[in-house]
Amino acid sequence: MRFSAIGISHWKSEVSIRELFYLDSHRRELLDFHTKDIPGGVVMLDTCNRTELYAFCDAEVLISALCKSTSTDRDFFKEHGYIYEEEDAYNHLYKVGTGLDSQVLGDVQIIQQVKQAYKKSKDQLSGEFHQLIQSVFRAHKRSRTETDFGRGTASVGFAATQHALDHFKNLSSVNILLVGAGKMGKVSCKNLVSNGAEHISVVNRTIDRAKELASSFDIKAHAFSELEDEIKKADLIIAATGATKPILLPGHFKGVEKSQLVLDLSVPRNVDPAVGDLEQVTLVDMDSIHEDNQKALEKREKAIPKIKKIIEEEKTDFLKGVKRSRYLLPRIKEIDHRLSDITDAELDRVKHKMDDDSYAQMEEVTRRIKKKIMAIHIDRIDKEFEKAENEA
Repeated sequence: MRFSAIGISHWKSEVSIRELFYLDSHRRELLDFHTKDIPGGVVMLDTCNRTELYAFCDAEVLISALCKSTSTDRDFFKEHGYIYEEEDAYNHLYKVGTGLDSQVLGDVQIIQQVKQAYKKSKDQLSGEFHQLIQSVFRAHKRSRTETDFGRGTASVGFAATQHALDHFKNLSSVNILLVGAGKMGKVSCKNLVSNGAEHISVVNRTIDRAKELASSFDIKAHAFSELEDEIKKADLIIAATGATKPILLPGHFKGVEKSQLVLDLSVPRNVDPAVGDLEQVTLVDMDSIHEDNQKALEKREKAIPKIKKIIEEEKTDFLKGVKRSRYLLPRIKEIDHRLSDITDAELDRVKHKMDDDSYAQMEEVTRRIKKKIMAIHIDRIDKEFEKAENEA
């Protein structure tokens, strides 16, 4: 069955175009309806930068389903979107999963988004589709363990989480304080939660804004008057407000004896540089983050050839596995069917001559013999497949 990928993303279309294809809950329900008859299921990847569909079917089927669900025109989609089939579609999925196709090279969030898309669709996916997604996950993992592609941060939005992970290793028991409930605070909160943070509080000058953020992520909101008390409780403090002068001063840390990591993600700075002179505080500001970002991007660009090699290896293994399954399964089913016919007939022939206990023992012996015969045939067919592959 032909594998296809269609989509629209930041590479080709501005946000005013992309938002026309955004899949809210209603549109997703429509898309589920229009794709319900596609054999093998569909994976729907929808982020702020892309809307993509993957399936083992003709690409036109996916385009039709997406356009019907979003009330858009097919020609309009083809003008602004992209269509990949077979080899190109596989390559695109691997590139997306490893972060090669991300706006920020090596984006650490994309694999979580792919996993979420997979989780929503996995009950409807074929075995072959499951194998493909697992292969993409392996490629992503290898890209992080075998290269420098995932090391360091490459955008301010992810900097807080990466620094926190480097410093604390595990965020589940870390007390985190967000100072500021704006866009940067929201992005930081989302990243922290997706990486295991469980104890987050937010302080904002406008308490309603803090409560709005808190309700979105099930965290605690506090009035700005509680800032000093919350600082004393925190292990990690992330400052990201629109203030034009420092709002976190050395006096706020008076009496704190435990070590604290303070991330200042604001320009102008929200944290008085003198805070970094405190013995228990490690202060990271935007200059350090930008320097880390540049180094990270340079490392990631150097790793691209290795990532492409990993993708090719994983894709080759997946396609060989698919080919093997398609070769083996029909033959194995045929042998299993023939063996079942023979054993069932023989068991029926002697059933009336035996008591129930003896017949049950005979059934068990027959089952074990059949299993061993099947193992011999599977090994033989597998060797036939390898021989045919080597001679090809």
